[in-house]
Amino acid sequence: MKLSQTKVELLAPAGKWEVLGAVIDAGADAVYLAGKRFNMRMHRSDFNFTNGQLAQAVEYAHQRNVKIYVTVNNLISDEEMGGLYDYLRYLQDINVDAIIVHDLGVINIVNEMKLNIPMHASTMMNVHSVEMAMELKNLGVSRIITSRDITLSQVKEIGEKADIETEYFIHGDMCVSQSGQCHSSGVIFGKSANRGECMKPCRWKYSIVESKSGEEIGDLPDGYLLAMKDMCMFQHIPELIQAGVSSFKIEGRMRHGDFLKPIIGLYRKAIDDYLSSPLTYWHKTEDFEKMYKDRVRDFTTSMAFSHTTSNVFDYTGSREPLFLSRGAVEKNLTPEDLNDNPFETSNGNLKTKKSLAVKVSTINAVRKSLNAGADYVYLGAEVSPARGEGWTKETLLEAARMVHDKDKKIVFGTPRICTSRELSEIEWLFEIAANIGVDGVLIHNLGALQCAKRFDLDIFTDFSFNVLNTGSIKMLEQLGVKRVTSSIESSFNDLYKLAKNSTISVECIVHGSLPSMLLEHCLPAMLVTKTNARGSCRLPCRYINYALKDEKGEIRQIEVDQYCRNHIMFAADLCVLPYLNSFLMTDVEVFRIEAQYYEDDLVETVVKLYRERMDLLMENPGVFYPLPESEWNSLVEKGPRGLSLCAYSQDVTRSRSTLQVMKTALF
Repeated sequence: MKLSQTKVELLAPAGKWEVLGAVIDAGADAVYLAGKRFNMRMHRSDFNFTNGQLAQAVEYAHQRNVKIYVTVNNLISDEEMGGLYDYLRYLQDINVDAIIVHDLGVINIVNEMKLNIPMHASTMMNVHSVEMAMELKNLGVSRIITSRDITLSQVKEIGEKADIETEYFIHGDMCVSQSGQCHSSGVIFGKSANRGECMKPCRWKYSIVESKSGEEIGDLPDGYLLAMKDMCMFQHIPELIQAGVSSFKIEGRMRHGDFLKPIIGLYRKAIDDYLSSPLTYWHKTEDFEKMYKDRVRDFTTSMAFSHTTSNVFDYTGSREPLFLSRGAVEKNLTPEDLNDNPFETSNGNLKTKKSLAVKVSTINAVRKSLNAGADYVYLGAEVSPARGEGWTKETLLEAARMVHDKDKKIVFGTPRICTSRELSEIEWLFEIAANIGVDGVLIHNLGALQCAKRFDLDIFTDFSFNVLNTGSIKMLEQLGVKRVTSSIESSFNDLYKLAKNSTISVECIVHGSLPSMLLEHCLPAMLVTKTNARGSCRLPCRYINYALKDEKGEIRQIEVDQYCRNHIMFAADLCVLPYLNSFLMTDVEVFRIEAQYYEDDLVETVVKLYRERMDLLMENPGVFYPLPESEWNSLVEKGPRGLSLCAYSQDVTRSRSTLQVMKTALF
């Protein structure tokens, strides 16, 4: 294959004016930066640029033939949308070269306003398939900043088959969770990783324990088990260029110029050396040693070349520069909370039809859900082979027949991550779904959405789309979606307004075990067999249910699915049963119980309690019936964990640091 690229872009970060000058002087072709709002670095009000500084930065960079990309890449509430219209128009007026976007609502506004401003899909959109890239390209996106959890060969496939520019992180801080799929900080602290305020629970100290007893297991290491090393691809410039990567991105918008300038300069030199003489290129050892000497954390190439092992983590935490938090106790509901409703529902609308849905993972749980009164049964797609779970064609058909015989509705779920492998497998699932007439498919990403449209199936989107505003709903409706699920990080107030203003049906989760992080890494494989999920792993997950215990003693179960991905669950399960009357007074039409990780008998108990209480409250609208303590005790005694309100009692769109930034003068 002939080397076709003669120019690649070196993309540098800048959080302050002096850094902008430093990285341009060092050889950056483009710089990404942010205004005072709508970005993913919101911890420090002394960083980022006022509107006036943004205009000056564009002028300064363009005079030096350098491009400016502005990040508009956090999740946005409807209350913030008014300011976003003016901001986007301003960015176009000052001639920025592109905006980096995460929220589908932003894409919707750009298209509605017919703005002539290029859009780059943020890595927070977690693009990991050709189909996702093509769907975004159809929406007007010109560049994909790919998921950090795919290999360079997958990046190459996306760029070539979707015929779109690709951008790849080559240096800097890395997140352990799949991009856009970490809800820990938002639920626990009210400071969302999807809004630039992450308190970094992945940098906590953990021990690995048996999930039920909390006892530590054998001689396994404890420490900073989720703390990833920093990405460094300096020694792999040829592979990056051969993969067709258009833009080499360096992380570090909170770094200072003295730190970034040498790094940019070394990458600039290496890129130019390879392009000028690829046959004789050899990276300079002394250059790498300079970079290594000044490193923050140790280096890794993460998943650029293969599925990773424990070498991507630093269990000692010795080089961690800053701990924003250290463990946390999730606030559990107590009997004293039962008569204290924190949710106001003035002007609520009690619809005559509210449905109860439950997600399950066994055929017996399907049966118990129906007997307990579920209106919808969702078949969970990410199952635990260790528990003997999994859907064959025969059990899919049996589940559909069982549900339809009860005159209820069945929905087939799909995996949250859909690379080419998963997409080919869900095509098999969708063929069955179309043939037997299921009532919908629950999808998690744009790649699966594109696939579902080919089968003429009713499409429902799940929480992984992170829907917080009606602009996102408009965009999904245009793509053929019939119902959306609100974000796990949605507060009750956000949910209330979202459902009220939505043009399509809205669903929310009211009970169950929720994922705080989604990992491509398999912790049991790394810690027990010293390998990885794609290597010679002996599947220790078959014998023990693993969990992480933090320094505060909170235990977070590790669910290992059939793809060997790890779902790190919250220490407490969501429960809104005592406050169900408030949720019924919203315009939400479907209330879902996430029960796929529950034992079958517990599924029946939970569904029955919600069914009976829904019926009681629907028959007597406006009358508040305190939850009997006996029903509460039944939930607590039979449940595997404590119960909490998760994000419903938080408000990630109105946190203290967000308010502080909003009050900052823009000019």
